[in-house]
Amino acid sequence: MLERLQAAVSEDAAYFYSTSREKDEERGCIGHLRGYFGSNGETFWSTWFDHAPALKTPSFRAELDAVVQTLTEQGLLQSRSRMNRYCLSHPEARLSGAWHSGVYGFCFQTERYRYYLRCFPHTGDYNFYLYCYVRMDRLSER
Repeated sequence: MLERLQAAVSEDAAYFYSTSREKDEERGCIGHLRGYFGSNGETFWSTWFDHAPALKTPSFRAELDAVVQTLTEQGLLQSRSRMNRYCLSHPEARLSGAWHSGVYGFCFQTERYRYYLRCFPHTGDYNFYLYCYVRMDRLSER
């Protein structure tokens, strides 16, 4: 999965953040995972936020688990220092207009879903947000 991870383009910026319930539904936003690496930068903590609970199917849950596991195994969600190294090696992924110059955005899709990963590999705030969407060509299947 990670081999298809791409730096976000400016048109994707809105998909990295929460919006109104109506807009989320229109975009097929299932929800997002917020996480951080603790004060030592090595601990993985996360919280899930539903946006459209009806879209959170068993197949989506299984895929999300696999996505997080893959991103962790590949290093991006392994620790704050590994995330920082990855982000610094992809300066093209820096999100312009973000609240801090050290915010990076990556995206990828699978057969059914799109993922937008916003990374902030610094202390003092959450380190990542992974927004999950049903692919637009799959929205009519629900």
